[in-house]
Amino acid sequence: MMEKKKITVPNGMRDLIFEEVTAERELEGRINGLLDELGYRPVRTPAVEYYDLFDQSNRYIDETQMYKLTDGDGRLIVLRPDNTAPIARLVCSKLHAESFPLLIRYDQRVFRNSAAYNALRNEVLQAGVEVIGGDRQSEDLRVLFTAFETLSLCGGDYKIEIGHAQFFDALIDTLALSADEKKSVKAYLAAKNSSMMPFGVSAGQSRALDIARELPRLCGGAEILAESRRLAGSSGRAAAIVDYVESVYNAFIESGYADRIIIDMGIVQRIEYYTGIVFKGYIGGIGAPVLSGGRYDQLYSGFGRELTACGFALDVSDVAASQAAPRGKPAPPLDFSKGAASISAAKACLEKGGRRR
Repeated sequence: MMEKKKITVPNGMRDLIFEEVTAERELEGRINGLLDELGYRPVRTPAVEYYDLFDQSNRYIDETQMYKLTDGDGRLIVLRPDNTAPIARLVCSKLHAESFPLLIRYDQRVFRNSAAYNALRNEVLQAGVEVIGGDRQSEDLRVLFTAFETLSLCGGDYKIEIGHAQFFDALIDTLALSADEKKSVKAYLAAKNSSMMPFGVSAGQSRALDIARELPRLCGGAEILAESRRLAGSSGRAAAIVDYVESVYNAFIESGYADRIIIDMGIVQRIEYYTGIVFKGYIGGIGAPVLSGGRYDQLYSGFGRELTACGFALDVSDVAASQAAPRGKPAPPLDFSKGAASISAAKACLEKGGRRR
């Protein structure tokens, strides 16, 4: 007798069943309703894109994490690993006549071939926004406000940490370090492993170690601003960044978000992508960030247009999974054993907006 093979889903993929699907759809619906009310307009891009799109614009995504295929013409294509680059392609190729700022929302899936991506989820439903063009500070406030209100729909306690992608660069650029040494410092800090940096002899290297030790501690409330200014020292660029973060922080403090917003000036990015404000959102019961975003003003130049941009993405899959709970016994199916009479009864039931028991 031939042994039956166990058929499973690929690593990182999951089936969603009953209440899990309902929870995901309900959360998605609440978020889309909010974003519509705030003036964002929906777009949808193909689940499959040419590899070249991400090779030229999104080098921050490791190509080994992409699901690669070949189309009928032999061109390399990928399952969408990110939503921002396809939307940038869409804006630059089809939305020339639109006025700015352009407010866009999306809810669609991304695929990354990595067991480390989002705790074994290689397929993730994201809901997010992109604001293209407009005044930087005004649109930073708009996007952050949208992020706060989006998290408020996710249930329970929620908080957002804000920082600036260029603060570390502004600090390190004042030091007498080689390009390789600066890159090494950034890599160790991004990995939160500053204690293992293999130098500390020259004045520049000694100062780098001081920064590496202090940066991770710059997380908290308004007191972090004074500590950040002290660390900035004579760097006018770093001081200006602290001033900007303070202006954003104060705007939300004055608007009633004091218990929801945290300053984190220790954010360090491995790859140059974000160019300004950066933030991460958390909800109770999930240890990792469920929302992340920031300003990325250099992306659109790769598509031939000089446009500023800011946005975020929310991991709907993880949030919905935390909310999915058994909802009791489902309604019994309608009886279709009596032929035409059953169909008439079912039709009457739907017309009344209910179900016949």
